[in-house]
Amino acid sequence: MKPLFISALYHPDMIGGAEKVAQIVAEGMRDAGHDPVVATTSAQPGVRVDVVNGVKVYYIGLKNIYWPHDRKSRPAAVKPVWHIIDRHNPWMAHAIGSILDRERPDVVNTHSLTGFSCAVWPAIQRRRVPLVHTLHDYSLLCPKTSMFRNGANCGTQCTACKLYSVPSRYHSACVDAVVGVSRHTLERHLAQGFFRQSGIRRVIYNGLAEAPRPPVAPARREQPLRLGYVGQLIPSKGIAQLVRVMQAWPSSQCSLTVAGRGSAEFEQLLRREAPANVSFVGFVDPSDVYREIDVLVVPSLWEEPFGMIVLEAYMHGVPVIAARRGGLAEIVDQGRTGMLYEPADATGLQNAITALVRDRALISRFQPWVAEKARYFVSERMRSEYLNVLERARARAGFDGAQRSARSLQ
Repeated sequence: MKPLFISALYHPDMIGGAEKVAQIVAEGMRDAGHDPVVATTSAQPGVRVDVVNGVKVYYIGLKNIYWPHDRKSRPAAVKPVWHIIDRHNPWMAHAIGSILDRERPDVVNTHSLTGFSCAVWPAIQRRRVPLVHTLHDYSLLCPKTSMFRNGANCGTQCTACKLYSVPSRYHSACVDAVVGVSRHTLERHLAQGFFRQSGIRRVIYNGLAEAPRPPVAPARREQPLRLGYVGQLIPSKGIAQLVRVMQAWPSSQCSLTVAGRGSAEFEQLLRREAPANVSFVGFVDPSDVYREIDVLVVPSLWEEPFGMIVLEAYMHGVPVIAARRGGLAEIVDQGRTGMLYEPADATGLQNAITALVRDRALISRFQPWVAEKARYFVSERMRSEYLNVLERARARAGFDGAQRSARSLQ
């Protein structure tokens, strides 16, 4: 099989989970004896072809008014123009069409389409290539990709988002199979009228290309409970609430290590509010944090589509306290791999941490369940499930094509 994977970013531009998954699946297909090809965007003009870990990769210069993946601030008047072009970008669709004609793949799997736009879908359909799309976030529904506004989750699309999503909703009819990284993410799109023509709808939970490691022994009762936070320092992640709740315990009972970066203004606010038992270590290797903590806290306020950070903790034998939001509730098992709390409850997070401060043995009881969960979230399982969907999409497309040909002869 010759699959083409289309991903907004790819190695070495690894920012989020979508490009990590695309690379893991592409390289897994290579290992299984297939001939994968990848197409991704680049900040450099033109088209460059490289080989990354045995996989052929096309780096396509982004045809829009700026490269969106750096930290540069943009004038307010410029951003809407970028998003309008990114709703249906014919130039990027043409570039993908050229690659399709050159490589002639058996099936295409699109991941994040930021920069490419949904215009690539009809370009793929016109060439009668089976198409699978993976939903990693809410970028088809919302230009912010988060469905989160003014400190609250959007129950439905606002008028602006409905207009914004007209092209992607319409062109989703081109998709033969749709995959959600969580049931929550998949159902959110189906409820908004996307992928009604998709004959295959699957949930494939992400996996990591690393082996589970033995857990670190939890801190003894006379030592402080060691909590950790790893991720972006932005309001929607709930980090401000976590920092504030740490005031409930002295340093002798509980400590928090915060790893990650955010805007200078927001970081300064967090540091001013942080009590003495909170330490900020900046951008570091997450493995260094997991080796030094008892529990990871994921206090997200927005509806996380999945939560790769939870998998990373599991791989290090670390249980998780997580907000009952989006896909997090599907991968954290209450009372087994950690604890879930309702962020709308002002005392929910504090009560969860208090339970562990009082009874450190809970962590030891979580660890066998964490180890079992880690074995499920390995890349081999994810790759196998993607291969199954790609093969089903090819088989279904062949069956539908045969039906259409038979009808044309009648």
